[in-house]
Amino acid sequence: MSDLLDLAIVVPVFNEEYHINALISDWAKIFKNNRIRYRFIVVNDGSSDKSVERLESLQRNSYPIEIISQSNQGHGTAILNGYTRAMTAAWVFQIDADHQLDVSAFAALWEHRENYDLLLAERVQKNATPMRNVISATSRTTVQLFFGKGVRDVNSPYRLFRSPALAEAIANIPAKSFAPNTLLTAYFVFKQARIYLTTVPLRTSSLIRKSKMSFYLFSGSLQSLFQIIAFRFKL
Repeated sequence: MSDLLDLAIVVPVFNEEYHINALISDWAKIFKNNRIRYRFIVVNDGSSDKSVERLESLQRNSYPIEIISQSNQGHGTAILNGYTRAMTAAWVFQIDADHQLDVSAFAALWEHRENYDLLLAERVQKNATPMRNVISATSRTTVQLFFGKGVRDVNSPYRLFRSPALAEAIANIPAKSFAPNTLLTAYFVFKQARIYLTTVPLRTSSLIRKSKMSFYLFSGSLQSLFQIIAFRFKL
């Protein structure tokens, strides 16, 4: 048997102490049931709560977790850092640490993986404010206008990559991208890569929180918009 892992799971974390335990245990069951050799690549983006302590406790309980700590540089930088460390596995899966999305959609991604380079679960609904939904719609429209149509949820945090295809794409993504997943989607669409799409519902949980707009997210979204357009002329 090859020593190459089947799957590396990239999870950017910033102050998610109330979700970490359920996230890791729920996903570990899915991977175990599918007989997947896996490792979580968790990027701690300068958390000030007990997220790291929870992760270290899970490590001691034999969950395969690699913890990468960085100063608070933002979600995008954390994702790119995780992707870089994860590409020694055959496949790379990315999810967010807030554990908002149901684990059941992964089965379709894994079942169809051999025929695709990028497999996305698009969110059926988003637990977000109207302004956040406007930002998402703007990103989608910009990607479709400059790169091509086909993907609705361009920034979905529920995506499976063939590792060599991700490595090629990452080489083209600017290091300081605010929303690198959006640029990765744009890249795969522009290159007419093999993309598989399914949908994923929200989890039913009292801990689910609404995604709100803040000044940081608003300014970052404007930055992301310009980065999307600039990225098109780079390719």
